[in-house]
Amino acid sequence: MSRRWPFLIPFLSMTAGMTLSALNGCFFDITSVLAVFTCLLLASLLPKPVFFSAFAALFFFFWGMFALYPWLTPGTAKYSITAKASDTPITIEGVISARPSVAPEGSRVTVQVECIFSGKRAETASGLLLLYVSEGDVSLARGDRIRFVSRVAVPRLLGLPGEFNYPRYLALQGISATGRVASQGDIVLIRAAAVESFQRDIDGMARLLGDAIRRSIPDERVSSVLAALLVGDQRRIPADLSDAYTRAGVNHILSISGFHVGIIAAFIMIMVVWLLTRFEYPALRWNVRRVALLVAVPAMLAYLLLTGSAPATARSVIMLTVFAAALFTEREQDSINTLLLAAFFLVAINPPTLFDVSFQLSFLSLWGILVAVPQIMKRTANVNNSWLRSIIQFVAVSAAASCVTLLPVLFVFKVASLNGILTNFLIVPLLGYGAVLTGFIALPLVVIFPSSAPLLLWPAATLVAVSNKFVMWCTSLPVLNFHGITAWDMFFFLLFMTCMTFLRGKVLLRVSGLLIPLSATILHLYAANAADGRLHITMLSVGQAESMLVRLPDGSTMLVDGGGYLHDICHDFGQRMLAPALGALHVGRIDTMIATHEHPDHSGGLPYIIKNFPVGEFWSIKNVTAEIRSELSKKRRVQRTLAAGDIITLPGPVTVTFLSPASSLQTAENEESSANEQSLVFRLRYGAFSMIFCADAGFEAEQTMLAGSHELQSTVLKVGHHGSSYSTSEEFLERVRPGVALISAGAGNRFGLPSARTVNLLRSKGIPTYRTDRDGTIELVTDGVSWSVSTPYSPTGNILPFDSVQ
Repeated sequence: MSRRWPFLIPFLSMTAGMTLSALNGCFFDITSVLAVFTCLLLASLLPKPVFFSAFAALFFFFWGMFALYPWLTPGTAKYSITAKASDTPITIEGVISARPSVAPEGSRVTVQVECIFSGKRAETASGLLLLYVSEGDVSLARGDRIRFVSRVAVPRLLGLPGEFNYPRYLALQGISATGRVASQGDIVLIRAAAVESFQRDIDGMARLLGDAIRRSIPDERVSSVLAALLVGDQRRIPADLSDAYTRAGVNHILSISGFHVGIIAAFIMIMVVWLLTRFEYPALRWNVRRVALLVAVPAMLAYLLLTGSAPATARSVIMLTVFAAALFTEREQDSINTLLLAAFFLVAINPPTLFDVSFQLSFLSLWGILVAVPQIMKRTANVNNSWLRSIIQFVAVSAAASCVTLLPVLFVFKVASLNGILTNFLIVPLLGYGAVLTGFIALPLVVIFPSSAPLLLWPAATLVAVSNKFVMWCTSLPVLNFHGITAWDMFFFLLFMTCMTFLRGKVLLRVSGLLIPLSATILHLYAANAADGRLHITMLSVGQAESMLVRLPDGSTMLVDGGGYLHDICHDFGQRMLAPALGALHVGRIDTMIATHEHPDHSGGLPYIIKNFPVGEFWSIKNVTAEIRSELSKKRRVQRTLAAGDIITLPGPVTVTFLSPASSLQTAENEESSANEQSLVFRLRYGAFSMIFCADAGFEAEQTMLAGSHELQSTVLKVGHHGSSYSTSEEFLERVRPGVALISAGAGNRFGLPSARTVNLLRSKGIPTYRTDRDGTIELVTDGVSWSVSTPYSPTGNILPFDSVQ
């Protein structure tokens, strides 16, 4: 195996080491790597190659365990910008270190910090800072020295199951802190081109071409797609159009990959061959195909730099360069070996590439094509019609790429589409062959003849416009929404692909092809069996918001609120945060959904869940948001309006007693205090265990409950209004007498919650308190007699247990 695929074992060993170190945060030091390398050199002197192969695998594994150390353990440098993280804005000066990224929702600028200003005094600082520009375009460029005022934040995990590891994502880019300004007007340009570089000139050319495209084509939806196809500027595409391409299953066409590079390389070769064969001397004396290859390779490298050197594009250029070298030397080249070589080279020179989603999907799609398509074409060898064989091959390529990336796309994005198997028939000719080629031909002419740019780009723009209309029509096509794909599923998937590619022998292939999917299925069935006779209450760490999941003893589920963003930031909280958390907890159905009140930090994530999860009943007060009401109506869900005095018994038996608000107090007013005081408050009881869910109720609602006749004493108190100083009165706390208190709040929130008054009051009463801002997601489990609290997803990695017996 090592002789046929010499890069297989090194690549697998290196990626295994990198993955393990990224997941558990453990790294080998350089001394260990050098020691194993010494053993490898000694093994090369032994007569049996098995020792050399073993130590080679061990060396690359050790190297993988060390490779990410500089990115994931940056340390605490004396002048690190992370040391300046606080709520107080500071003046920062630095040099832009990468091409700014512009998108409809704002721009991103990566800054190499040089110094900060404290008063009139400058202090040395270092590190990469990602600066968010909330509104407008950014005309700054790589190498510009800038100064701005911003708060410095160090990214941290929420401690939420299934959350995207944003701190690691930034760390793999070398970024250690973030900042924000409102617009470019808040950024002072100290000196343009303070640091000159060849890449700055390339960025300038890409900007020039992108601006020319946008000026020449007034329709933003057309110009943004064309700019994505030609210069890699994909982030300007409107969100609804990008979503339409995703639903149509052809969003791959928008990111420059091997397909685009291959089309352009083939076009250049054809044109060079045509040109050289027009003249007698080169046609008779030169090998025109070799010359065409030599011309195509530099052109591909230039295109790679122009489009931002994305990992997927780099992988494509490396692969095509290897193929070109093989053709040039007239040596046969194995496709899988070439793919492994390209992947190994990219990951070895820049280890974070392994965790780049575009690289992963590009690598997997090509892997699937190289494995599946030859087998399909072999079985259709008796088809003599060349047109029919071409159609079969086209469908086979499209199906292989779509199917092999289905699980990874669901794992990362939670939504996938197989519609591309059919829609590629129209989109690939329109954009891949049509718009890319006509646009590529027009680009240099646009620079030379800027006044003729609209005419030169008209063919490509027309093809893009037709494509846009088609994909918008495709928004009615179904897509797959699934949040239950786990890391174990990805492991089994990669194991399956590896076995299908490298194993030989029908028996081994059949056994692995049966056992691997069966093992993954059994693991899912085991995880889905949530009925263990105990009550599970999970306070999800959703930032400055609130959402709680209750799993009843029979396995049925109750979702109390859905978190949300306090302000509209053009993202769906349910899609980005809540649904992945439910998927990670193996929740595929919500039997009972409760909306305590209509504030967005409690109800913002619920519409997405109603739309994409099976929901049994919906409980709330009279007032719910229009979006929730609309989704409930579409899905025809059972709705129940509840008030103080209502009692519902659920399987277990679990009794839910509603304590507030009274039916007569539920009004349609939207005042802040009214909405909070009308929060749906209830007491849940299972055996000797009980818990009060106070939502955002304050002193007013507490006084109403104190005057009522219902039992308030409870084992656990979910503290009202995120621990506000206007909730949890001493009188109310005396009546409840909880054994433990839970608070949902966001770390470093601008409201200062939980308030010092509430925290000190709980401490003075000797009540242990768990907080999502400090402990992450909080898990409470009870069998109706004893109960325990733990924080298995603590951002600090600590598990804080607390056990008690009632």
